[in-house]
Amino acid sequence: MNRLRAITVNLALVVFSVFLADLFLHACDWAAGQYLARTLRTGHLGLLFEPGLEGHSKMRDYECREIINSLGFRDREISLDKGSTFRIVAIGDSFTYGWGVNLEETWCKRLEANLRQKGLDVEVLNLGKPAAGPEEYARIAHVVLPVLKPDMVLIGILNGDDLQQCFSPILMALRHHPNLGRLYQYWKMRAARAGPYTPPRQSADDMRAWFARSAKDILDGMGSKMRARYDALEPAVKEAFLEGTLNPWLISHSTGEPDYFMNTVSPRRLRFPVFMMTHYLRRIHKAAWREGAPVLALSIPEGFYVNDAAYRNVQRIGFQAVPEMLTTHAVDDAVGEACRRAGIPLVSVLDEMRRYRERTDLYLELDRHFSPAGNALYADLITDAVAQRIARAR
Repeated sequence: MNRLRAITVNLALVVFSVFLADLFLHACDWAAGQYLARTLRTGHLGLLFEPGLEGHSKMRDYECREIINSLGFRDREISLDKGSTFRIVAIGDSFTYGWGVNLEETWCKRLEANLRQKGLDVEVLNLGKPAAGPEEYARIAHVVLPVLKPDMVLIGILNGDDLQQCFSPILMALRHHPNLGRLYQYWKMRAARAGPYTPPRQSADDMRAWFARSAKDILDGMGSKMRARYDALEPAVKEAFLEGTLNPWLISHSTGEPDYFMNTVSPRRLRFPVFMMTHYLRRIHKAAWREGAPVLALSIPEGFYVNDAAYRNVQRIGFQAVPEMLTTHAVDDAVGEACRRAGIPLVSVLDEMRRYRERTDLYLELDRHFSPAGNALYADLITDAVAQRIARAR
């Protein structure tokens, strides 16, 4: 009996100690967030990227320029004081960031222009980050929303890839402390810079050379199965990969996980991703609630779900696809269920995009992302729904 009591007491002490440690980390994270918010105003650290970065890309499918503003995200320079302007923050991945297009061609800026044409005094800030997923969207929300103080938050959910990223088993009890990690990165950056610093500028030749070097490293590191899949690709794809005019990690991904998107066709297989996505969306909702901002989720359709040319092209770069992808609603139903559980309304334009399935200019040929025309069409399709939410929020 005494032994059982001792075990119980020790277990209670362990649980209490973990609770105190977690409480302490939350307090430290809050303090780090306050410090970083002040630091951001002096331009030392960016919200998503290093302030002042500039890049020029001239690839097989596109040519564009990318400039990171002084606050550390891809947009024009803005004032933290928004005045009377209705500020919308759009969080998402490379589709929101505008991979392969210029800033004014992104759906964020096309949406902003559409809303202004309706007479609304709004700004739509582009907080997209390439390769991000739902878990990182939640991290981004907790970092950027206290600084930017938006009136509304848009979450651009890429309906195929974002669901697939949620297949990863992550401990639900794990608490994230993003500000502590960013504070460490900031101190590390400051320690590495002894004198004045000029943000790097990357030319089109620099970008192609980097992609070509990365492609060679990827090719050299391929195992027999990946190499066999690579060898089966058409010559034009392999040529673009090796010369640095196609994203090399796209080919690394397709040859390593050719069936990556196949799980998203089956509603039964999407149960766990829905569970995980709900968790991340609730965290975003909580971060926005603290700032008094409503959240609206936007389902962004992968090309192979809505477009004949994109469906064929995703197979050309090595991913598996089946005809059901062009008719299924499983992906949007799954995203919708996660949003419903999280208490966030969803705007889906899957069926509307399918009305244009024969157009060949909506997605970049091999790169998978929206083209300028695709960004414009998507913005046009969501404008009325966003305008209605603005009217409710005011």
